[in-house]
Amino acid sequence: MKKNKDLSLKEWGEQFDQTQKSLAKKSNDYYEVIAEFKKTRKELGLTQEAIAKKANIDRSIIAKIESGTRNATIGSLMMLAEAMDKKLKIDFI
Repeated sequence: MKKNKDLSLKEWGEQFDQTQKSLAKKSNDYYEVIAEFKKTRKELGLTQEAIAKKANIDRSIIAKIESGTRNATIGSLMMLAEAMDKKLKIDFI
């Protein structure tokens, strides 16, 4: 790796092996799901407290899921979707 901090995006990406790139993509995909949940919750005008009550879970769990310090299971995402009167849709592409 260059000592110069001016790396192109291509040069920066070349320092990672395929396994590292795959893990990064999976993490990015997960955070996109969480970002969509948070966006939808806010668009509906629901606070973390309100959705936690509707889903019958502790508000701190919502905060941890949204901050990325706790992974959401499919089951918990389904409960949260139901609390927003939504359905969770998963596509295999």
